Amino acid sequence: MEQIPDFLIEMSKQMHTQENRITAEPIWVVCYDEWLTCADDRGDKSVLLLSDCGDHYVECDDADHSDIFDHLKEYYPEWCIKTLKDIADDLDDIDDLLDYIDLDDLWVDLPDGVTIEKIDMQKVVHKTKYCLTEADANWFIQRKQHDYPKLYTYVESMVFCPQMIELRNWILSLTTAEVKA
Repeated sequence: MEQIPDFLIEMSKQMHTQENRITAEPIWVVCYDEWLTCADDRGDKSVLLLSDCGDHYVECDDADHSDIFDHLKEYYPEWCIKTLKDIADDLDDIDDLLDYIDLDDLWVDLPDGVTIEKIDMQKVVHKTKYCLTEADANWFIQRKQHDYPKLYTYVESMVFCPQMIELRNWILSLTTAEVKA
């Protein structure tokens, strides 16, 4: 009888010990997320995009506008000071602008050539690689992360894939699960 290759024995051991994330007949998926623009009010999140004469683009999460204010403070300090004085005479710290200007409901005039646009974004999950073990999925991430946006693992079920389940069960049968005390 032909000897079973060592990598299948190792795979069987890994399959017996890996966390299946409460999924029947698990298969490991390596994924990454991509954010795409979508129709208004249809997205998973909103971002603000500042553009000034095509030279700079600053994107910030809808909840945190500090990147846009940092850009305005750096490139338009005179505008910041004037706007601050227009809001309240007793304010003299440019950082106070963050507390007084709501970029979602912009009521101040921006500097010439500067626009701020609210864009709705939706997340699309790209499934890159399917693996029978978590170790194999993590090896792929370690080896190929530089070619993709941030990679992560996810578990799907092979339910209704009888040949894959049979293959998985055969690999599992090559070793026995260690009984935990």
